[in-house]
Amino acid sequence: MKKKKSNKDNSKTSTRNLVYAYLTIAALLVTATALVYWVNYQQLKPSVSYIQDEIERPVEPSLVCMVNDAFMGKPQIPVPVNGKTYYDCCEMCVDKLNNLESARIAIDPFSGNPVDKSEAYIVLMNPQGAVAYFESEANYNAFKKN
Repeated sequence: MKKKKSNKDNSKTSTRNLVYAYLTIAALLVTATALVYWVNYQQLKPSVSYIQDEIERPVEPSLVCMVNDAFMGKPQIPVPVNGKTYYDCCEMCVDKLNNLESARIAIDPFSGNPVDKSEAYIVLMNPQGAVAYFESEANYNAFKKN
């Protein structure tokens, strides 16, 4: 003869099933959130093959975060400062460009002179996206020869 389940047993089973349901939903939400972030990250960064093709070539200033000195592969936020336009990737960088002169100045690797990033000849230097700022194309060509 089967023993009839008491209300206490039904309550425990029901609570356990509810906990499993909440845990499953939470796991699905975490997985979906991680997937969305990963997809967005993949869309934001330029592909390695694209960067490889562009190494040691001048890049459009609007594709560079001038605070991080990084080629981003897509148009960045224009930041007008003192009649010149700089570019960056986020609001934190906007603040730095507006308030720190050092964020707007780089050192030409060939001459060692300071150069305004908004007026520089910008070149992609490596597959990681690092850029260098030159006073002119002539300085860059002389840098390449050395």
